[in-house]
Amino acid sequence: MKIRLYTIFTIFFVLYLSIVLCTKFSWTGYWTDVIFSIILVIFALWFISQNDLRKSNLLKRINQVCIIIVLGIIGMNIINPLAWDNFKLRSFYFQRVKGRVFNAYFRPVGSYGRGYGWFYICETPKYFPIIEWEVYRDGAVNHDFRDNTFDGQPIDNYEMVRSYIEEEVIKKHQDNSL
Repeated sequence: MKIRLYTIFTIFFVLYLSIVLCTKFSWTGYWTDVIFSIILVIFALWFISQNDLRKSNLLKRINQVCIIIVLGIIGMNIINPLAWDNFKLRSFYFQRVKGRVFNAYFRPVGSYGRGYGWFYICETPKYFPIIEWEVYRDGAVNHDFRDNTFDGQPIDNYEMVRSYIEEEVIKKHQDNSL
């Protein structure tokens, strides 16, 4: 029974890493992928430490490789000083536009980038809102979503996100389908 559970977990871990690293699909929310990956690493370490699973060396090796991949990516982001901007990430959850659900993310950059930061929009299925896929990305957006004012006038960042969704995602998708 334990070998079967261990096999299912290993297959799930490999599929999860493949999907998150090789496609534009992820769990809803930026940090959800990181937290879920750390939880999988903890379970994999627990499975590897079990003594009654000695005959499953292949499964142990596969889990060790997955652990190294996750911890390596997290380690590279901790070591890289430019990756610390991820802690400044802003998100606007569940913007409903024309019956579709979107999440928008803004990550400010310092003086080493153009514009105010990275801006990307992900779409979420209406009836399965725990996954999302990226539909728009701008590496040098010209609006600072950290500010709530522009020239002393209050601005609504949610409306800015809504306009980006309408112009850059929905309108371009309609134009491409014609």
